[in-house]
Order: sequence, then structure tokens, then C-alpha cells
Amino acid sequence: MSGRNIITRELSDSIRQCLGRKVKLTLKVLVKVETRGDKTENRVLAFASCRLFVLTAKVPTRVDQHFHYLDIQGIESRKPNQLCLTVCDRVYTYYTTHEENSSHEVDTMVLSLCTALKNIFPSVPLTHIIRKVEIQPPKRMQQLEELERATLGGTRDMGPCGGFSTQYMCMCDYHALPYREEVAWDVDTIYLSHDTRELYLHDFDYLEQKDLIPIISALEYNTWFRKLRASHSKLSHEAIERILHVVSKSLSLEEIYLDNIGAKAEFANKLSLALLSNSNIPLQKLDLSHNPLEDKGAIHISNPIGRQAKGLSHLNLSHCGLTGKGVNMLAHSLSVNKYMCQTLTFLNLAGNSLRDDVNNLYNFLAQPNTLKTLDLSATECAIDALFGALLRGCTSSLAQLILSRNSFGSKKSREMLPSFKQYFTSTLALKTLTFSQCKLPSDALKNVLLGLACNENISEVDLDLSSNHLGATGAQILESCIHGVRCLAALDISDNGLETQLGPVVAAISKNKSIKKLNIGRNLNSIKSKHVYHVMEAVVQMIQEEDCVLESLFINDSRLKTDLHNLLNALGSNHCLQNLDISGNYMGDSGARLLAKALQINSKLQYISYDRNNVTLQGYSDIAYALQSNYSVKFLPFPVHDAMLCMKTAPERTENIMRRIQDILYRNVSPMKYSNGQAFRLQQGFLLSSTQQQVDRLVLQTGEVVRTLRRSGSDLGGSNSLQWVEGLIADADNSKQLISHLHDVVLRRDDAGNPIETKLHQLSSDLYNVISNNLQDTVESMVRSAQDKCPNVLSEEKVVNDIRTACLAKSQLSYQLVESAIVEQAGSVILNKVNEVNLAVASTVSDRVIDEVVESLSKTCKNLQSGEGPRKRASTGTEMGGRERGSSESSTRSERSDTVSQGDDTTSQKSDPSPLATPQLPKRKSLHGRKLRPQSVVAESLDSVSELPSSCGQLQHLGKARPRRVKTRAPTRPMGRADLVEEDHDISEGVDTFFRPGSSTPTTPLISPDSENSPRLLKYGSTSSVESSPHTGGGRTGSERGSIESLTRSDSLARSESDVTRDSPRPHTKSRDTEEEDEEEEEEVSLEEKSSHSVRSLIGRQANEGMAKRSPDMSARKASTSSSISYADDKSRSEEDGKEDSPPRKIAGLHKMGIGGNILAEMKKIQEKRTSFQPKDDEKDKEEKKESPSSNLLAGVRLRSTGLADSLMSPTNGFPRGSGGSKSPNCNRDSCIDTSGQ
Repeated sequence: MSGRNIITRELSDSIRQCLGRKVKLTLKVLVKVETRGDKTENRVLAFASCRLFVLTAKVPTRVDQHFHYLDIQGIESRKPNQLCLTVCDRVYTYYTTHEENSSHEVDTMVLSLCTALKNIFPSVPLTHIIRKVEIQPPKRMQQLEELERATLGGTRDMGPCGGFSTQYMCMCDYHALPYREEVAWDVDTIYLSHDTRELYLHDFDYLEQKDLIPIISALEYNTWFRKLRASHSKLSHEAIERILHVVSKSLSLEEIYLDNIGAKAEFANKLSLALLSNSNIPLQKLDLSHNPLEDKGAIHISNPIGRQAKGLSHLNLSHCGLTGKGVNMLAHSLSVNKYMCQTLTFLNLAGNSLRDDVNNLYNFLAQPNTLKTLDLSATECAIDALFGALLRGCTSSLAQLILSRNSFGSKKSREMLPSFKQYFTSTLALKTLTFSQCKLPSDALKNVLLGLACNENISEVDLDLSSNHLGATGAQILESCIHGVRCLAALDISDNGLETQLGPVVAAISKNKSIKKLNIGRNLNSIKSKHVYHVMEAVVQMIQEEDCVLESLFINDSRLKTDLHNLLNALGSNHCLQNLDISGNYMGDSGARLLAKALQINSKLQYISYDRNNVTLQGYSDIAYALQSNYSVKFLPFPVHDAMLCMKTAPERTENIMRRIQDILYRNVSPMKYSNGQAFRLQQGFLLSSTQQQVDRLVLQTGEVVRTLRRSGSDLGGSNSLQWVEGLIADADNSKQLISHLHDVVLRRDDAGNPIETKLHQLSSDLYNVISNNLQDTVESMVRSAQDKCPNVLSEEKVVNDIRTACLAKSQLSYQLVESAIVEQAGSVILNKVNEVNLAVASTVSDRVIDEVVESLSKTCKNLQSGEGPRKRASTGTEMGGRERGSSESSTRSERSDTVSQGDDTTSQKSDPSPLATPQLPKRKSLHGRKLRPQSVVAESLDSVSELPSSCGQLQHLGKARPRRVKTRAPTRPMGRADLVEEDHDISEGVDTFFRPGSSTPTTPLISPDSENSPRLLKYGSTSSVESSPHTGGGRTGSERGSIESLTRSDSLARSESDVTRDSPRPHTKSRDTEEEDEEEEEEVSLEEKSSHSVRSLIGRQANEGMAKRSPDMSARKASTSSSISYADDKSRSEEDGKEDSPPRKIAGLHKMGIGGNILAEMKKIQEKRTSFQPKDDEKDKEEKKESPSSNLLAGVRLRSTGLADSLMSPTNGFPRGSGGSKSPNCNRDSCIDTSGQ
């Protein structure tokens, strides 16, 4: 070899200096290159890791040209010393400087090139990267094939994630972009640790768009990643082009998700060409949803779908702007491909307009297929034609059918085809059925429910009927059909406007023991508050049933406020609910307090959503305190809306409370054993709270009857029978503490040694031994494998023993870890469940024994009182069978009576305001009533109107009929007006007409017409005071008006009730209830009479003192104001009428004034006294007043109308009129009503 054919040291140094020290060269070869004609020049070929450099052979050297290995399109070597490279459609020919017959250098260059490509893309064949490789003779080609087989055989390490970092570095060099080390680290560390095969571009969206290009390009020949996801990313044109290039080259991409990237029909065309050009791509899932592809794009993409070699399993083209034309073309491609019916399991065409004819789609669905999920929501497709196709081809495998936001036809009279119901009857795999926002007709709803009810082949079905505006008709269908649909596991009837009908629907759902998840939210937003009570009672009754299987309840966004309190009170003892959503109900701090009370004793709830409830820091503090004693709640979504408001007022305190809540939730995630003592005590409290009083009462009654019988010496049933009764009383005393004794039985068994815990400890010991032996065997297997792979290094026994000793020390597992995992973690779950079962058994035993005690005591006491003697329970088969037959009826009656008695007890407690009153002994409540927490007094005071029962009367104004306080100070306002003092009206005119039997002046009732006394007042009549107006000739102060008004009210009420009571005949026979009501009425009347008489002396004196200061017109008032007092009053009135012109007398004996005295004479004296203080009118004015009687005083009286004028009558109706009754004809009904509206 001549020296000119060897690269000198100076040239090598110059090459290293020219390329830089970071470029690692694997081979440097001196070659000749043809320039012009037959002339050649020397060049140096420098092979780097991913690029070939051509440099000059002079010092200092320079780079003549360079190109990337991926730019090489072909390699040819037809002569032993010739190498031809095709780069970008241009051929470069190089000759070695050695002999022409020697191919060693050319083969070395080809092997170096192939080795570099294999190091970058170890799992891809060389022919897939370089399309054309032609080397003559074939023996030289065999050497390359052997090298390729050795590489693909796994002898070379590919690196993490299929050598992604190396491929990423190669692509950065190829695109002349900087290498980002964080990208390589994320993939090699995060992706590898998760063992994920999906490259998500969202993980690198913090980089610039150009930096995404090498990341995408690295997938071109990577076989580790099988999924490419670019969802919801705004990609540049270059990035999209690289995605298409990867699709055309990849050999491993199975799933491509390009949803919502802004792709249009042009992109669909390029994607179809890329898929058609790569026949080796194993594509299974394609997602192009939320891209405006339109029909043109669908037509483009249908070509590769129809030619897909192995078919697709997932196709999503939802919200792509397709119409019937594009969908028909797509469905035709699905039908043409013979593999689609066997592979396609997911098809989503939601959000596209399918109102036109889409027969191709229906034909594909009618073929036997393997579809598991079909989403046609918001497509306006023909429901009848769809279910006809589904019935023929999709009954065996379709599990999820989503048809939300589809109309069921515009014609109301259009009937559903039989195929609609038959599909639900014959489907075999249905799990999810969604009809949300479909305006579901009543017939369709009925067919769905009846079809599912008749299907015995499916179970655990999730039915979504939300936002269908079902209303009352739909509620009736649900109520009548839902209890028979046993295949349902979840039901969503939210936002259907059920309102008051929701209560019966919930009651019907409670009979269905297969529904575990129920959503009834947004149904009570427009309901009246008085109807919410019944709906919530049905919900509470449902979750309190012993056999309730409901695990999740969603009652969100219902704005229940305080109506949610009943549900919260029932959560404490609930044993079924695990998930609860009460968000958006504005329950406030009062609701949070009740929730906290429930959490202190609830041991089932695990998930609670309670945001948007107007809860403040006080409410969250209560919840945090309650969670300290709760070990079951594991997840409370952070209340973002309410917490934001709290952060504005007290950020530090809010942060502390929220941290406390999160710390407790973290504690609850760790399993631990709970004490069953609290549960037993809680159950005992439920039993004793409603049973003890009733059992004590029955025991007391029965014991008294037994003692009476023993004293009287009567022997109704013999001494043995009385002894049996006494034994029954002893059993009753013992039954009250039976559950505590049952608890002691469980504790004694645990103290003696719980066999479950013993078995768990034994199991942990056995498991530890098995684990230790397994680890030792694993170490020995590893050591032997290492000896087989590296026999030379591990030939010495000492090295092997050292390795074995070190491995055994590393493989030790502590016994405490195994014991903790078995006994504390798994054992805690098992023992907690066992404790729950023990509690259920003890409750059942105690409850049944107490029921038997109550029933036996009741019957025995009744028999002893009736003189029949005690009867022991018959044990014959006939009577036992009869008792069993009547058990269901009796239980129904008892539940009904328990509900009524519970409401009566609540009403009686509310109606009795005295805290010292003896509470009534309630009847034994049902288990539902015993486990409900009573209403809070604070809650009642906050919003008592909404909690009133609908059956009771309206609210009473208790202080409206109360007399006003007597004023002790003189009025500060002037007594009268100057312009009115001169007028001399006869105040007595019209008074007798006002109290005349035929007059029905509109009056104001004494008390509220909605009160209890209103029927009696409406029947017998009522009076009201006539307020003083400015036209009365003298101003009347407030105290005087109040005194006279109260005087008239009290007197009229007392007279009317006493007269009616005296004159009304008493019936001969009355029931007990009627007699008690009459006695109560008589007591009320007597109290009213006493109160009216006590007011007379107090108010009459002050009223007369005020009347003594008024104008002389008061002398004209006649006996009509007191026509209903007595006959003596009528006589004195007639005497005063005869003495109308007599001189005034001295007013004496004011202390005797009042309703019981001669009020007219006293009023006349006061009027005559007041004449001395007012100027006298001349005769002309008096004549004018006599000629115009319409200008009298009472013509200007304003009376407030109450609308009860036709039903009210004067209490003087039927009494004789006085002599002065005809002197004031102007005070009639018409004159009073004319001014009532002013």
C-alpha cells in the first residue's frame, strides 16, 4: 500500500478540527471522485453517527459536501471498487484507491453505513429505510443480510422506548433543529415508567412549533410507540406535514387521534393518500372528530377505510359537518370492506346531519356485526328506521347506544313501530341506553320501559332519560312501570319537570331493588315550597328502607334550601348510600350543621359533593369537626364556589379548615379497623327512643290491672295465667336492654378469642413463609442465570457466594409488613363487615322481640280489662298460618298509623308553647321514624312557614284582638281643626242605622279571617270600630280611638258569643271528639267573656274621660250604640230621648261608667259639658244643617273594606230598635261604601 493511499496524521487532525470534537467518526476512507471527463480528485469520506461528510484530501481540509443517511435513496456497487449513492435523486460515484479487484474497502463503507442506521433504527429493516440496495456479486449481499438478522435478533440494545432518544437526536440533525435534552429525558423516564405506548403532543406544547417537528419525525421508524395523539392542539403546517409523512412510513402506528386540530377536507385528502401509500400500517383506530371535514373530506377518507387490509375497530367522525351524502359514502366503504363487520366495535357519527336518506348506514347496521358502541346523538336520524336495522344486526353485541338530542318525529299521532319495543326485548348485551334531550313521547317511554322489563337476558343497565320534559304524563308511566324493570342499575331522570309528581315516582323506584344509582336533580326548581315536603319525605322513606340497595343519589341543583334538612337528618343512620351529590341546593350553614351531625354517626358515605350551597366558614368548621369521628368518607370535591367567597373574608382561616378536611380524608384512605361499640349504642338509641315510653306505659297499665284483679279476688284465668302475665311484664322490662346484652355476647366472644383474627394471624405467618421461600428460589435462579451468561467472570466460587449472600440480604421481607397487610388492612375490611352483620342480626332480634312484647302486652291488657282473662298465644298451625296471612296487612296498617302518629306528635309539640307541659306518649314508630333525626328548633325558627303541614289551617294573628295599651299622658297634637269646629253635626244621626239588622256595612274583622275563631264570627256576625275622620267636628287622638275601638270590639264579641251560646240548643248525643271540641269552645268563650269584662272598667273610664272633652255634638248620640246590651238600657235610652232639651247636669260618678252602666246618659252629660267650650252657631246655620241632612257627621266616615261585607252581620240583628233609630236615615250602606275606596 502506497503512502498516498493512506490518510496522514496531519490530515486526520485537520478533519477533526474542521468537523469539531463533538462529531464522532466511525470510518474515514480515501476515495477518488470523477470531476470532468476522465479526471479524478481525491476526497475523504467520513462516516459519522447519522451523516456522511465528503472532505478534501489537502491540509487544511474543508467539507466539500455532506448529506444525512435518511437522504440516501439507494446504494449500488456493481464493481468491487465502486460505490454509488443516490441522494435526492442525484447519483454520486466513488472509487477506492486500492486495486480494482479488491472490494474490501467498499464493503467496509457499506457495512459502516448499515451499522449506523441499525444503531439509530434497530427494529426496522434496512430495505425499509433505503429503498434500493444492489450489490454485486450476491455473496457481498449475504454479509449485509447476516448483519441485519443479528441486529433484529435482539443482540443489540435498543434503549428506552425503542431508542427514541437516539432517533430524536437523529431527526434534530436531519431538520437542523436544536436537540432538547428535556424531551429525551421525559420520554426515557416518564413514558418508560408508565409503560405507555402513546405519544401525546400535549406533553410538549410548551415548546415552539418547530421543536415539535423532530419529535413527530422520531415516530417514523420507531416501533415502541403505537399511538399518536394530537388532540386539541393547534399545529403548524410543517407539523401536520410531518404527521402525514409519519403515517406514510410507520410500521407500528395502530391508533391515530387527530381530533380538533382544525383539519379540513384538504388534510383528509392528504391523509387518505398517506394511508394508501403505506399498506403495511396496522391501523386500528382513527379519530378525526371535531374537524370541519364536511362531505368532501368524508369521501376522501372513505377510500382508505374501504381498502384497509385488516379493518378498523374504532372510527370517530363526530361533529365533522357531514350530511347524508358523506355518511352514505362512508357507510358504503364500511359495507364493502369484508373485515369491518368483524372488527369494527366503535362508531361515532354524533353531531352530523343525518336527516336525509342514509340507507347505506342502515344497511351496514342491519348486517350482523360486532358493534359495541354506537353514538348517533344530535344527528336527527329516523328513529324508526334505525331501530329496524338495529333489531336485525345489533342485538348480540351492542352494549352502548347513545341517541341523545334526537327527535322522535314531528307528528304527535305517529305511533312507534313494533321494532322499537322489540329491540329492547331481544337485545343481549345492552349496558348503556341514553335518551337525553329527546323530547321522548309517552308511547316511546312506555315501550322502552316495558321492553326492558320483558328482557331477562341483560342486567346492570344504565338508563339516561334526563332533560326530556316528561311532566305529569311521563311521571305516571314511570310510576306504573319502573318497579318492574329489574335489569336497571342506574337511572337518570333529572331535569324533567316532574315537580310534585316526583314523590310518587320515587316511591315506585324504591320498589325496584336493582337500581343502585339514581339522579333526580333539577326537578324541583319551579315547585312550590309546600309540595317539596312530600317529595323529600318520599326520598327519605326510600333510603331508610331496610332492603334499600341504592348506593348513589344525585339531587343536585334543586334549590331545596331548608327542605333538604329532612334528607340530611336521615343520613346519620343510613346504611346504603355511598355517594351523595347535594350541590347547588343553598342549604347554608344550617344544612352544613345537619350534615356534620349525620357524618358523626354515618359509616357508609364515601363521596359527598356539597359545593354551591352558600356555606360559610362556620359550616365548614362544623364539617371538619364531624369528620374527625368519621372514617368512611374518602372523597369530598373541593367546594370551589363557596370556598372562593370564604377566601375573600378570611383567607388564613379558610386555608386551615380546608387543610384539616384534606388531612382527615387522607387519613380515611388508609384502611383501619373500626370499633363496633358505637354502632351498637347507636342502634340501641334508635330502639329505646321510641320504645321505652310505650313499653313502660303498657307495663304500668297491665301491672295495675293485675293488681286490681288480685285485690278484687277475681280469677279470670287462674293463678297460672296471672303468673304468665307477670312473666310477660318481666320480659318487657328485659327487652328494653336486649340489644346491649346482645352486644355483650359479641364482646365476650371477642375477648375469648376471635377465630377470625386468629385465622388471619395464622394466614399471615404461612404467607410470610411462602414469600421467603419464593425469594430464596428467585435469588438462586438469578445467580445461575448470571453464571450461564458470564461463566468466565463467575468461575470462582467465592465471587458467586458473595453475590448470593448480598442478594439474600437484599431479598429479606419483614414479617410486620405481611402481618400489617393481612391483619390490619385486609383484616380490617373483613372484621368491619362482620361487625355490620352482627349489628344487623342484633337489631333484627331486638326489634322483633320488642314488637312481640308490645303486641302481647296490648292484647293481654285489653283482654284483662274486658274480663276475658289473659290468653296465651296459640301455637297451632291454623292460627299461625292466619297470623302469617295477616302480617302483611298489619304491617301496612302499622306503617300508615306510624306515619300519622308521627305527624300528630310533631303538631302537638309545636302547638304546645309551654316548656313544662307533659309530652304525650307517642306510639311505637316504625324503623323509618326511629332513625330520622328530629327537626332542629333553630331550623324551625329560621323558616317555619315552609315546614308547616299542608293539612293544618292558616297562621293566626294572636295579638290582633288584644286591647291597646291605655295611655297615661295627654296628647300633644291639637284637639280639633278650626275649620271643622264651626260645623255642628248631629253625631247620633246614622248610628242606629249602622247597627240596624238590615245594614251590612263592610267592616274589618276583629281577628284574622283565617284564624280558628273566624268561622264562628262569620256565622254570628262581628263589629268593628269606626275610625275618626277630620269631618267629625273634633279631632280624636290615637289613644281615644284605640280605647273606643277596643271597647266596641270586646263588648260585641262577648255579647255575640254569650248570646249564641245561651240560645243555641245542645244536641242530645255526641261523640267523644265532639264533646271535647265543645268543651274547648266553651272554655274559649268564657275566657273571652272574662277578658271583655275585665277590659270594660279599664277602657271605659279612659274613653269617657276623652269623650267629656269633645264637642256638644256628642249629646245627640242615641241608644243605638248600646242597643244590644240589655232591656234596661233600652228603657233608659227612651227616657233620655224625651229629655233631649233639658239643661245639662253635672257629670258625677265617672267611676261607674262602662259597658255595664247607662252609657247614653253618660255620653249626653259629656256632650253637654263640651258645648260650653265651642262657639254656638247661629240659627241660619242650624236651619241649613236641618235642610241638608246629607252633610251629617257619619257621611264623612271612612270605613276600610275587607271584602267580607256580604258575610258579616251586626251582632244586634234581631234586637228591637230604639226610638231614635229612625233619626239618621243617611247613614246607610251606600253612603259608607262610596268612600271606602278613598
